[in-house]
Amino acid sequence: MRKRKYAHLRRGRRVEDCLTEDIDAFYAAAMGAAEAGDAGTPATCIHNLVGTANIESSQAPFDLLTISRVMPNATYDKQKFAAITIRMLTPMCTVLLFTSGKMVLTGCKSLVECFQASHEIVLLLSRNLVGVRFRLRCVQIQNIVGNVDLRLGAGASVDLDSFYRDMSVFCTYQKNMFPGLIYRANYSPVVLLVFQSGKIVITGGRSTRDIQDGWRQLWPVVRRYVREGRA
Repeated sequence: MRKRKYAHLRRGRRVEDCLTEDIDAFYAAAMGAAEAGDAGTPATCIHNLVGTANIESSQAPFDLLTISRVMPNATYDKQKFAAITIRMLTPMCTVLLFTSGKMVLTGCKSLVECFQASHEIVLLLSRNLVGVRFRLRCVQIQNIVGNVDLRLGAGASVDLDSFYRDMSVFCTYQKNMFPGLIYRANYSPVVLLVFQSGKIVITGGRSTRDIQDGWRQLWPVVRRYVREGRA
């Protein structure tokens, strides 16, 4: 049984690739199960993720000027910003690297992509800075941004004026300055940015479960202010 279980590791693929595929499959299955379990709740979609990581080095602090010269797709201007900006294609994201070894990653779609990007940065540093040892530590998710499309029919909309009038204690809405209503419920970990068109942005969560559970809690409130179009 053990041979069959790990046979796929001997077909010319790296162990890291196999683990990544397994995690991606599990993540997709979990997302599908969560969406299928709430047939009456519009599905959420992860739009962006902000993560952090730390890199330990045998030479500290990091020499950002030298690193910017050898790293591909890297820009560094000490006069404007105290970090290197690295734009990655696989996975597609932007990484900020500071002299302390701390990284901030934006643009990833999942925790798996955040790990992949962090690991790739360490590999690039090790290849381009010979004799210096690097080690990845403490990859964490700081914020997840999701979105929901209510897919309203012709003429339908979200009545933001009534929403704000009834829930003003928890809302911020200045339609002359910004067309969206910000809804912060004290019993939910997430914040909603609601637009009249039915487009909703969900932020403030630190995990996929936070986004899903927060939206599941707040959807009944939003649903009360959906106005159907006139026939």
